[in-house]
Amino acid sequence: MSQFHTPSTRNPLLNPFSSTLQLLGSIVLLSTALFCRSQAADSTATESPLRLNDLRRMVLEQNDQIQMRMQDAEVSERLHRAEKGIFEPQLVGGAEYFDTSRPNNRQQSAQLGFFARPFYLERNTLYNAGIEFLLGTGAKLRIGYMLRDLNNNVGAAEATPRQLMGQQYESFAGLNLTQPLLKNAGWGATTAKIRLSAISSKIAFNEYRRQILLVLASAEAAYWDLHLAQEQVRIGTDSLETAKKILKDNQARVEVGKSSELEVMQAQAGLAARKAKLEQAQQTAFDYASRISSLYSRTLGSQQRLPKAVDVPELVDDPTSKVESYTQAFRKNPDYIIRLEQVKQERLRVAYLKNQRLPQLDLKASYGLNGLSSNIVQSMDDWAGREYPAWSVGFEFRIPLGGGIKERNELEAGKLGKIRALAALKEAEVQVFNLVDTALRKIDLHRNSLTNARSVIGFHEKLLAAQLDRLAVGSVDSRLVLETEEKLSEARATAVESMVMERKARLELEAVRGTLLLARDAEVDLFELRKRTEEFLRKNRDEKVDEAPSIPITQGTQAP
Repeated sequence: MSQFHTPSTRNPLLNPFSSTLQLLGSIVLLSTALFCRSQAADSTATESPLRLNDLRRMVLEQNDQIQMRMQDAEVSERLHRAEKGIFEPQLVGGAEYFDTSRPNNRQQSAQLGFFARPFYLERNTLYNAGIEFLLGTGAKLRIGYMLRDLNNNVGAAEATPRQLMGQQYESFAGLNLTQPLLKNAGWGATTAKIRLSAISSKIAFNEYRRQILLVLASAEAAYWDLHLAQEQVRIGTDSLETAKKILKDNQARVEVGKSSELEVMQAQAGLAARKAKLEQAQQTAFDYASRISSLYSRTLGSQQRLPKAVDVPELVDDPTSKVESYTQAFRKNPDYIIRLEQVKQERLRVAYLKNQRLPQLDLKASYGLNGLSSNIVQSMDDWAGREYPAWSVGFEFRIPLGGGIKERNELEAGKLGKIRALAALKEAEVQVFNLVDTALRKIDLHRNSLTNARSVIGFHEKLLAAQLDRLAVGSVDSRLVLETEEKLSEARATAVESMVMERKARLELEAVRGTLLLARDAEVDLFELRKRTEEFLRKNRDEKVDEAPSIPITQGTQAP
């Protein structure tokens, strides 16, 4: 036995220091006990059990980012429908009244002959109505009717020179056609904006899917991080209890002269270190709980209870091969689909801009029937006989004198956009391959790490049990026991961390493959998007959109 183990051989100069150490140790032990008790009480009072499925549901229903993307997708779909409206027929009509009074010159008087008057009076009313169409070929067609109510002084009696003759009704019914032959000609040019808006709508829809995927993956990752932090708190609490027991035993052995002050000091140092780790783990758990609350748009002040992860991660074997993972990613990954649609969009835009570089050459044609009578109905009866047809045909061209400065630069910009979109698609392909490989490697790495950590746990559990027995009889010092217990705690934390990291790596794999939504029964289509949008609008119909959002203030919190 060392001389420090016998009270009679201890240096008297160490007695005041030893008493101080014992007092500090008692204070540390008491404060640690009170701290742990208060933390346990607080966790009981403020934590609320949260299952992973409930977290997914709340995130899908309440996350603000998902709601914004949903509205963006609906806006894009509405704009696509608006573009389709170019083929909607337009009903046009109007009326115009003319009142003219002018002197007749010699030529006009000669033309009027016997009915010549010094001046000419005219009070006419013009009515017109028709339907205008845009055809798929780019042609603009108007089918219409025009009626002129004529009333003038031609042929009026000389006794009353300002007298107007009886009314006459001149009518015309026919059609006018303007068909582009080069620029804006054909189905492709006519529907270019419709197809561009359709692609934009598809991109916005996949942006919505991407946001759901990212938020769900982030929520699950945060959930497992919270589980890891909670396990670290549990492991830290167990380690703290072990250190407290060792300190208590050492103090008891010092009192009976079977141990030294050094053993007590080592136990106190180990206790303080474990307390600091426990406080850090508790803060980390609080941070992840706060992050999870933010994911479903709820403040801690209004929630009042922190979420507590109750589900545990499990190892799941995935039969999907690497090649199948690549195939799934190229079919379902929102980022890749968006890049692919952007390439289609730029190709379509370049094709349209090439058409806009052509000269403007239009075919113009018209055909109609005329009628004239003192009665409206008789005027229209003239159409039946087709005695007074009128038709015309011709061409009109328009060529920019500068070679089309606007169209030329727009085409060059479109070609650059196409090159950029192709480069982005290539980058997305490379990222898909790399992310799939990285995720698979991470899964294997963390599984191996978990296996190794479990082996280390088994070894240190047996070693710690043996050393505690030897410590009880004084054949081993506290430092060695505390080191073994610390290694055991680290191995346990490593095992939990490896399990969580394996689960997060699998989340990454499911996210890059685009199968995460389908596996969580959260995949959406356009019908589901419309249903969710209508439900969202119904809930917010009575809210005032021009008011600033407010954060509820509860007791114990302050407004930002």
